Amino acid sequence: MVASYEWFSPTRITGLTAYTCAMVACAVESVKCRRAGVPFRVFTILTGIQFVLLLDMAFDWRWKIHEFWMREALDLKLYDQRRPPQLLALAALGLILVLGCVLVWRQFRQRPGVSLALTGSLFSVELWCCECLSYHFVDVVLYRTVGKLMAITLVWIGLAAVTCLGAWIDGREIKPI
Repeated sequence: MVASYEWFSPTRITGLTAYTCAMVACAVESVKCRRAGVPFRVFTILTGIQFVLLLDMAFDWRWKIHEFWMREALDLKLYDQRRPPQLLALAALGLILVLGCVLVWRQFRQRPGVSLALTGSLFSVELWCCECLSYHFVDVVLYRTVGKLMAITLVWIGLAAVTCLGAWIDGREIKPI
């Protein structure tokens, strides 16, 4: 599914707002950790990830990537054969997500806020990849309208909220020097 070119849509504005909130929460936590002498690199990286997701939301990079591969498949006369590779790619993404979450929760078991923020961001990146793949049956669910928004907007809000909650939890656990 190719996104509409209406820039000020409620869906886009909500996505921009959600990822801006997540980016700001991660940036604030990064600064707070640095001042407290606690390792802050994770939140600096998360700030960058949220910023890239925000830019993608603003400039539709995921759809430009999707359109590029769609045109390539059409040129090679492979477009009709795209579904099995898309499904395999989605399965691989799911496996990577599960392994990533397990690694995150093991590595940061002493800082559950970091684990939660990383998990929210991992899911956001995976969702971005799913949108680039644009598997029809997933698109039917994600791009169904719910009121004036698309269902995917609720997922963006939820994932941004998980990332913000993780930053907030980590911030509560950090004791200044």
